[in-house]
Amino acid sequence: MRALAPASHDGLRLEINEAYEDLSPHLQRIARYALDDPNAFALETVATLAGRCDVQPSTMIRFAKEFGYSGFSEMQKVFRLRLIEGAPAYRERIFEHKQQLEELSGDDPHAILREFCDASVLCLDQLKETVNGDDLREAVRMLNQAEHIYVIGQRRAFPIASYFAYGLIRLEMRCQFLDFVGGMVLQQVATMRPGDLLVAVSFSEYAQSVVEVVRDARLRNIPTLTITDVPSSPLAKYGTLSFLVDSADVHQFKPIAASIGLVQSLIIALSCARSPGS
Repeated sequence: MRALAPASHDGLRLEINEAYEDLSPHLQRIARYALDDPNAFALETVATLAGRCDVQPSTMIRFAKEFGYSGFSEMQKVFRLRLIEGAPAYRERIFEHKQQLEELSGDDPHAILREFCDASVLCLDQLKETVNGDDLREAVRMLNQAEHIYVIGQRRAFPIASYFAYGLIRLEMRCQFLDFVGGMVLQQVATMRPGDLLVAVSFSEYAQSVVEVVRDARLRNIPTLTITDVPSSPLAKYGTLSFLVDSADVHQFKPIAASIGLVQSLIIALSCARSPGS
């Protein structure tokens, strides 16, 4: 436990990121949720948050004490102070869409469509504001110079990773999609060389198989381009270059529009870079 609890949300966020690897799996789950959805941490009850993190309420209290607070209520005041002092409008609007989706009746799919599309548009707007132009140029350079590109993604990240592989193949790049069919991924990964590039996509809860492949690439000095969600993500830790895409926690089925938009932008930029005369 820290001797002094952070008084600001920025300070707490920094400490959570720094301490993440040393936390227990249950506390890591809470940490990811705290980083990903601070509005919920500010407004929900400890019982509700514990349910969403799949832990006991006592674990939420233990998490607060880990960072020097007397209990969860004291930590929650820091998250509430963030709202009072003026949290980004984006987060406020995402939280509104989340509440509205939870209140909508299942017999009105058109209303659900409108809310989900509005949340996706917010994610795309946020993507434009947060992605660094230099990082995009570096990603295009990494893709263009790679001798062979391996792409991996599981669960919610699967359609994003598969589209990335599709785009690369359309550009006639040497590309292999690691889809786990036939149980040969470890053997496929073993063929990667330092001149190759691994593209990995994963979001919380992170697919352990994807994390292991990224870690293996890091240990073998193979460049890795990753798309993930928060700075505490293992893909952000082990990736050579990482893009953090906010997937808007508005429903258990989170929008993937921003991630797909990022991938399509990279493919188009790569196409331009490979065009004659460019």
